[in-house]
Amino acid sequence: MNVLKIRQVINCNDDLLDKVKSLYMISFPEDERRPWENIEEMISNQSPYFKINVATDENDNFIGFMTTWQLPDTLYVEHFAVEQNLRGKGLGAEFFHSVTDGAENVVLEVELPHSGEMADRRISFYERNGLKAMKDFPYFQPPYRDDLQQVPMMLMTKKTIEDPKFFVLMLHTLVYNQ
Repeated sequence: MNVLKIRQVINCNDDLLDKVKSLYMISFPEDERRPWENIEEMISNQSPYFKINVATDENDNFIGFMTTWQLPDTLYVEHFAVEQNLRGKGLGAEFFHSVTDGAENVVLEVELPHSGEMADRRISFYERNGLKAMKDFPYFQPPYRDDLQQVPMMLMTKKTIEDPKFFVLMLHTLVYNQ
């Protein structure tokens, strides 16, 4: 039985923030990454909406992180990664549920199906953990910076979104400042 400890990073002096940054940089392509300075700024300003959740084991060894945004009636998972050598052991599912189970709805973005083996594995992971793909709703992640391009993605949700266009407008406004 795994014993995960989940906590939030609440200041930039947190010892685990370097591990979060390292895993963040290797787990997501540049087009899908928020500039790190922006993350540090949100931590420093103690944003009431943005959280960095960190999972460690019973010996305080780093397992992974999940960045989330508390939106109206929805927990948006912006980034989620588990250390590569710990994947496939059930830790990611346990971590995911520890953070998301109390949320009325959970929404996240994933790469399009069949865009690569890792994309298909991610989609399958989220489906096994209760999310459904919005396959018929075209979606693009806006660029995090002016010099980046939008990225074709797919939304996955715990519950059906009644008005997806309105949700995307809210998401892009609150999370992406678009």
